[in-house]
Amino acid sequence: MPKEKPIKATKATENQKPKPRRKRRETKTTTGAQPDRKILVAVDFGTTFSGIAWAQTRNLDIQIPIAQWPDATSENLEGVSSDKVPTEIVYEGENYKWGFQIPESAQRQKWFKLDLDPSQVRDSPLISKYHDPLAAPTSYDSVEKLIKDYLTALREHTERVLRYKVAESALLSTPIEYIITVPAVWSDMAQSKTRACAEAAGMGAGAALHIISEPEAAAVYALSVMDPHDLKIGDTFVLCDAGGGTVDLITYTISAIRPILKLTEASPGNGSLCGGSILNRVFAALMEEKLGHEV
Repeated sequence: MPKEKPIKATKATENQKPKPRRKRRETKTTTGAQPDRKILVAVDFGTTFSGIAWAQTRNLDIQIPIAQWPDATSENLEGVSSDKVPTEIVYEGENYKWGFQIPESAQRQKWFKLDLDPSQVRDSPLISKYHDPLAAPTSYDSVEKLIKDYLTALREHTERVLRYKVAESALLSTPIEYIITVPAVWSDMAQSKTRACAEAAGMGAGAALHIISEPEAAAVYALSVMDPHDLKIGDTFVLCDAGGGTVDLITYTISAIRPILKLTEASPGNGSLCGGSILNRVFAALMEEKLGHEV
């Protein structure tokens, strides 16, 4: 697929390395307008599906999810309607197709996100036992290139949406900052690789590119829609982020409510490859065993 030049991404004055992961960590969230106008693009880069939402800092209460994706016949915004797009890619020579562009019967690269972290064993017993027939062999030389290409496709599609939704003059004069989520149990090396792939995909660099854990993002959202009177300093809760590929568990304590909400990691997070797509495979295998292959 042809490459497009990024609209605009603010450049950091110096390269920044991800901070070392700590056992106890604080998460902060604010609401309301910010003094500097920016467009914030949140990328939920998932193992099986990915999602995108964006907002302008002058009106953060309005968050707009992207729900239209290109398919095999269309590169514009009139393809498939869906909250998420498959985290899948297939190469055709120098070009590639991604997400809903891939024909239903074609083999494709899947689950490649996990290869950024050697500690996340993609070939777990569950995955090996319940194989996905559409998953192509892991024959690629560089997972970084594969992820860079997929993130590039997400970025280019996001910019097409922004060109449609935001006035051209405002879009050209407004910095865009990307926020990408990663599993809570990822190592510093995996987070650094994610940042490098996102930078190579044109999603900004340094302070204009934010890497946060998936449970942190989920916790901030969950608490933001709750009645603030139900929140008390010292309250501790367990958050389960059950995705398509991985499931993460993490415990947070509310350390402050006003003027901004602060969460402190009460204990180290943990996770495993036991997400919804694996459950689907187990269920399909059970149905075949009980009812036969005709089902």
